[in-house]
Amino acid sequence: MHNPPVMPTLAPLADWTSLHPAAVAWAEGTISIAPGGPTRRARSRALAGALAATNRRWGNPVDDDLEAWLGGAEVIVTGQQPGLVGGPLLTLVKACAVAAEVARRRAAGTPAVGFVWLATSDDDLPEMRWARVPVGEEVVEVREGGWERGTALGGLVMVSDAVTHLLARLAAAYPGELPAPAIDLARDCFAPGTTLGEACGRFLGRLLSGLGVVLVDALEPELARAGREVVQRALAALPLVNLELAAQAHDFAARGWVAPLRVSPGRLPVFRREGVRRVPLPAREGHCPHEVLTAHAATPEAFVPNVWLRPLVADEVLDTHTSILGGAELAYHLQARTGWDIVGVGRPRWRLRPHVTVLTSAERRLARQLGVRPVDLLRSSPPRRVLPGRGLERRLTRLGTRLEVELGALVQAARTELPGVVGDAEATAKRVRGSLAWLGERAQVAALRAAEIEAGRWRRLVAFVRPNGKPQERYLSVLAPLLRLGLDWPAQLVEALDPSHPGMQLLGWEEGGRW
Repeated sequence: MHNPPVMPTLAPLADWTSLHPAAVAWAEGTISIAPGGPTRRARSRALAGALAATNRRWGNPVDDDLEAWLGGAEVIVTGQQPGLVGGPLLTLVKACAVAAEVARRRAAGTPAVGFVWLATSDDDLPEMRWARVPVGEEVVEVREGGWERGTALGGLVMVSDAVTHLLARLAAAYPGELPAPAIDLARDCFAPGTTLGEACGRFLGRLLSGLGVVLVDALEPELARAGREVVQRALAALPLVNLELAAQAHDFAARGWVAPLRVSPGRLPVFRREGVRRVPLPAREGHCPHEVLTAHAATPEAFVPNVWLRPLVADEVLDTHTSILGGAELAYHLQARTGWDIVGVGRPRWRLRPHVTVLTSAERRLARQLGVRPVDLLRSSPPRRVLPGRGLERRLTRLGTRLEVELGALVQAARTELPGVVGDAEATAKRVRGSLAWLGERAQVAALRAAEIEAGRWRRLVAFVRPNGKPQERYLSVLAPLLRLGLDWPAQLVEALDPSHPGMQLLGWEEGGRW
């Protein structure tokens, strides 16, 4: 497929989205943590085999990439929870940022492989249960009922017919050849009764196929086995890790920041799996009980790590060179930064992820018709300058002011010079005022009619670009741009994206150049 030229427009990130102040400080260079740590450990061939099998099942053959990984290729990692129809658009943006970085390194002669950690062991189901897609001037949303926090692991919860109903509506709203394959793919992957982990893996696998990115199911048993030693070391060092987490939380508070990680000395940083749920485990006087250490050593796949332990496991098992992180992720990495040293894990290079707002030819056309600039989309309503009839309204006002002066002088002259025509002069002035008022009323009716047209254009524009005043990549689902740009769009995004620039990249597809 021909890839249309894409010209990015860079906008100040702080204007377009909110970031944790620690992430802002990192991006500005006022906080800097150098990579480093112990010698890397051997990469697991058993894990490579399991990941290869899973990715083949998901339509993303990565056997050659995993052979390169076993051979020592540099590793670029990101991660995100699974979600309906792919989850929020930022999931695909992060994955494509990894693919773009991999492509850049390979082009420079450095072997590289990307990994996307699909956080199927999380149980924050309210973050995973929604899908949002713009249809005309509105954003259509569906939610899975009964998906409450802690009721099941994200990878194991079952998809209902909510997505099926959404896709039926989208098929009617998006006719044509381009949206149909995306709708068919989503319908096939998110069929009722499919686990969310399997559905999301298959959906993202098809989109990322051939881009050098390996999808990692966090519930993969071989992953737990490969991470056995790092979890054991973390559990043994738990009191010191908790002290350091608390010290960093105090440092955050001294800077006026909210610490993203809550220190809980009474709980272990691992959960025990019980059926489809994960169960928190108590510490014993701040330490890990011996029986838990023994049980984990015997069956590591029966446990899943918590939020601060998970990146340590990923970095040791995958041998991460560079982590591409969202703002909240970067903040909790910074709070937990000494954990890498305490547990003996090599700390990779951390990079704030790129941020993207996508514009198709339809949005570019609407923006031109309205005459709006990127900054205008940050408003809750269209700028007054784009509303029709403003110039005519000003001219009528100025004309009315001048005419009042002239008509008053005319009537006064009639009284002084020709009293017999005073009545005619006053009648003429009244007719002129009436004609001007009639024109003003006609102009107002026409302006309201035209304003509704412009308002409709504005609503269609922001429904896709700035839905409900929120960042597009956080509020809309992965499916949203695929309906307009097709299943080949992720490969185009990889080519267009600058993976090292953390600012908001406004990427306009097809005609128009820079916006």
